[in-house]
Amino acid sequence: MSNDEVNRIIEEYLKKIAKLLPDGFETEDLLEDLRSHIDESYNNKVRNNPEGDKLDLIREVLDALGTPEEIAEEYGVVEAEEDEKENRSERWIYYTMRLTLVVLVVVVASWAASVITEGAVDFVFAVVVLLAFAVLEWLVRAQQTKDA
Repeated sequence: MSNDEVNRIIEEYLKKIAKLLPDGFETEDLLEDLRSHIDESYNNKVRNNPEGDKLDLIREVLDALGTPEEIAEEYGVVEAEEDEKENRSERWIYYTMRLTLVVLVVVVASWAASVITEGAVDFVFAVVVLLAFAVLEWLVRAQQTKDA
């Protein structure tokens, strides 16, 4: 068996994996890493067993890695775990910033309403009413996102 045949088998294996994975930069990196690992493992097997059938050796390497479906599934699990960790951190920052901004807007709007009406609108009453509207808006938005 020639090296061209071995390369063809490797290419077919990687194409199957590529079809199962989402397009993206990380997918290309994963495929390059897999190719390097396959080449290295195959070359080690050939060095250790120079008389062995190259087809059997490449099949052993690919069987040890797993099926394309197994690799794609494992990649999806790892990617989902990374996304979940990243999303938690980003979500915490987002909600903190949003809460700070809401409080700031409520206080400034309440102060402006109190000053413009020359005290006819009580500052504390305006803060309470605007905060109530902000909480209601937040709840409605949360329900809409959950329904979507």
